[in-house]
Amino acid sequence: MRLQFCLALTIWVVALGVRGLTPLSAAAHQGQTPVAEVHTLRGRVVDGRTGAPLEKVLVLVEDAGKSVLTATDGGFEIAGVPAGPHHLYVSVVGYALERREITLAAGMSPLIIPLGEGTATYSETVTVTAGAFREPVDPIPSAQILGSAELQNLRGVLADDPLRAVQVLPGVATGDDLRSEFTVRGSDFRHITFTVDGFATPYLLHTVRGVEDRGPTGSVAMINSDVLEDVTLLNGGYPQRYGGHTGAEVDFRLRDGSRDRRRAHASVSGTAASAVAEGPIGSAHKGSWLISGRQSYLDLVVHRLSDDAFSFGFSDAQAKVAYDLVPGQRVDLTVLAGRSRFQNAAEATDIDNIFVGRNASAVAVGGWRFTNSRVLLAERVLVAENHFRNENADRVELDRGKDRQLAWRSDAAWSLHPRVQIEGGGDLERRDDSRLRKRRSAVRESLVTLDDYSADATHAGVYTAARWTPVAAVTLSPGVRADRWTLTRADTASPWMQAEWRVTPETRLRASTGIYHQFPDFDQVLGVSGAQLQPERAKQYDVGVDRRIGRAWRVTATGYDREEFDVIRRPGSETRVEASRVVRGSRTAIYANRLDGYARGLELLVQRSSAHGISGWLSYAFSHNRYRDRVNGETFWGDFDQRHTLNAYALYRWSERASFVAKLRVGSNIPIPGYLGEQGDEFFVTDVRNTARLPVYSRLDFRANRTFNWSRRRLTLFGEVINVLNRENVRFTPPGINVVTRQASRPFDSMLPIIPSAGVLIEF
Repeated sequence: MRLQFCLALTIWVVALGVRGLTPLSAAAHQGQTPVAEVHTLRGRVVDGRTGAPLEKVLVLVEDAGKSVLTATDGGFEIAGVPAGPHHLYVSVVGYALERREITLAAGMSPLIIPLGEGTATYSETVTVTAGAFREPVDPIPSAQILGSAELQNLRGVLADDPLRAVQVLPGVATGDDLRSEFTVRGSDFRHITFTVDGFATPYLLHTVRGVEDRGPTGSVAMINSDVLEDVTLLNGGYPQRYGGHTGAEVDFRLRDGSRDRRRAHASVSGTAASAVAEGPIGSAHKGSWLISGRQSYLDLVVHRLSDDAFSFGFSDAQAKVAYDLVPGQRVDLTVLAGRSRFQNAAEATDIDNIFVGRNASAVAVGGWRFTNSRVLLAERVLVAENHFRNENADRVELDRGKDRQLAWRSDAAWSLHPRVQIEGGGDLERRDDSRLRKRRSAVRESLVTLDDYSADATHAGVYTAARWTPVAAVTLSPGVRADRWTLTRADTASPWMQAEWRVTPETRLRASTGIYHQFPDFDQVLGVSGAQLQPERAKQYDVGVDRRIGRAWRVTATGYDREEFDVIRRPGSETRVEASRVVRGSRTAIYANRLDGYARGLELLVQRSSAHGISGWLSYAFSHNRYRDRVNGETFWGDFDQRHTLNAYALYRWSERASFVAKLRVGSNIPIPGYLGEQGDEFFVTDVRNTARLPVYSRLDFRANRTFNWSRRRLTLFGEVINVLNRENVRFTPPGINVVTRQASRPFDSMLPIIPSAGVLIEF
C-alpha cells in the first residue's frame, strides 16, 4: 500500500510538472509570424459508434496555437486560422486521442470527426447505430455489451482484467476479489462458453490448473483490455453457433489496428505495466497491425514486503494483423500467448499442498472472409496449446498436464429476401489431453498417483438458423445444432427459437427457448474418477420486455427458467455424516450423471447511455438454483445459488479532462459447499448439503481519470480506491475437520481491505 501511494504521488507530481512546462496554449505561439489569409475552421465531433454529438471536447490547431471546446451539439468554430496545412488534435477523457492532418482553404466543408471510445481508434468498419445502446443482432431477451470505454473503467487498476468488468453486468454474481471467475443464473464458470474471434476455447485464463477445491489461488483473463473492441454477455436463450455448454455465453472481439497512422500508448499502475502499438500496412492502408504486451509485478512487491503471503504473477502478449486482399475479401491473424506463476504462503508445507503452480497458453486464429451485398462466407482455423505444472514445497511434482486444440470452422449467411436471412456453418475440432495427478496417500506420508492418462478425441458440429420478419413489427429466429463427441461416442441435437415483437418504437417484447447440451471433459471420463457419462442437458426459457424512455434511458425486465438434467457430480467426494459418524470424502469418488435441477429468477435493469451527464446502470437479480440427486433422493441448493444480486455502474464526465467512476457489487452470497452446518460462530459436519452460507458480499469502488495534453501526446492519470467502505468480505477456503468432535475450522478467509491504487496512461 505504501509503495502504491508513493507511485501515485510521483506520477501526480511529474504530470503537473509536464503540464506546467509544456502546455498546449495560444501563449506558446504568440510569436508566430501572422499570415495574410485566414479562415474559420468549422466542424462537429461525434461518437464513432452511435453518431451522437460530443460536447466539451478539446479541438486544437496546434501549429496555429488556437483551441476551443465543442458545444452541446458537438460543433466547433475556430476563427483566425491561417490557410494551408495544419496539425489538428481532438481530445476528451474516455475517448482515444485523435490526430489529423488537414489543409484549410476557402469554402472548405465543415469537418465531421468521429472518436473511438476508450483506447480504440475509430474504424470505418464499425456499424453506426441509431440508438444509444449496444445490442446483439439476435433478439435475445437478456444480453449486454461492454465497449472499450466501459472496459477501461470497470476492469480495475489492480488487475487490468476484462472479466472483472463483466462481473458488474446484470445477472452476474461473484464473491472473490482475487479471481476472474463468476456465475450467471447459478451456473458455474465451467458451464459458460467463452469465444474469441469466432472460436470457443478454454485457454483464456491465467490461473492455477489442477486444483479440485477452491483454495487460496487467483486468476486473471489472458487478454489486455486495450486490444478489445467489445465483450458481449448472453445470459441465456442465445443461438448456438458454437454450442458445447449449458450456461451463459461470453464473446471477446479483438479490434483491428489503426489504418490512418501509427499509434502507441503505454500504461503503468502499482501492479502491472502494458503497452500497445498499432498502425496501417502499406501506403494504400489496405490493412493494419496491432501488438500488445502486459507484465504484472504485484508478486515481486508481495515478496519484497513479506515471505508469508501467497502471490500470483503473469505476463502475456496479443497481436492481430488484418489485410484486404480485394474489396470484399479480407484475411486476418490473431495470436494470444501468456504465462502465469502462483506461489503459496510459506506455511503451505503439507506434502500435497501446491506451493508453486505454473501455467502457459498460446492461441492462434487465422481467417478469411468474403462479403457482398447478399452473401457472407468465412473460413477460420485455430491452433491452441496449454501446459501446466504444480509442485509442493519440496519441489516434488503434484500435477502436470498438456492440452492441444486444432479446429476448423466455416460459416455462411445469405440474404434471400429483405425479410428472410439464412445462415449456417460447422466446425471440426481435435483435442489432445494428457494429465498426471498425485495426492497424499491414506498413510498421509507419501504421494500416490491418481490420474495418469493421455488421450485424444474429436468434436464435430453443424448448425443452421434463420431470421424471418413476416411483418414489420415481428422477428422470428429459429435454429438447430447437431454435435458429436468421440470421447463418449455421444450425439446431441439442440434446437432453439428467439422471437421479438416491437409493440411500439420504444417497447419490445422478446422470448426465447432452447435445448443446450454439454459433453463431459477428459478428466471426467478418464483417470481414477472417470466414468462413461452422458451429456448434461438444459432447457432454457426466457421472456423479457425492453422499454426505451427518450434517447438516453432504457428499462428491461427478464424472467427465466432453466431446467437441468443429467448434471454431473461426484457422490462421496465430500466429508459428511452418515449413520451418526463422520465419513471422510474420497479422492477417488466416481463421477456420475445424477442431478436434475432448476434455476429460476428475474433480472431487472435501468440504464442510461449518453454523452452528457451520468451514464451507467443499476441492476437487480433474484434467483433460485436447486438440485435433486435422483439416485438417493437428496436435495440441496446449488453451489452458486445467490438469491439477491445488485450491480451498479456510474460514469460522470466532469469536463473534457476529468471523469469519475463508481461501481457497486452486492450479493447475498452462495452456500459454503459441502456438508457443513453453522451453530453460532462455529461450524460442524452434518448430513445435509449446502445449508450454511458465506456472509453478504459488498464492495464499492471509486475511480477518477484526469488527462493532460502536451506537444503531440496525452497523459491520463487514473486513481482508484478499492472497497471504499473497507468492508470485510470473505471467500471460501477448504476447512480442517475433527472427525471426533465433527467441528470444522473457519471455512473462509478475508479478502481485500480498502486499497488505494494509481496509474498513468500515455498516448503517442
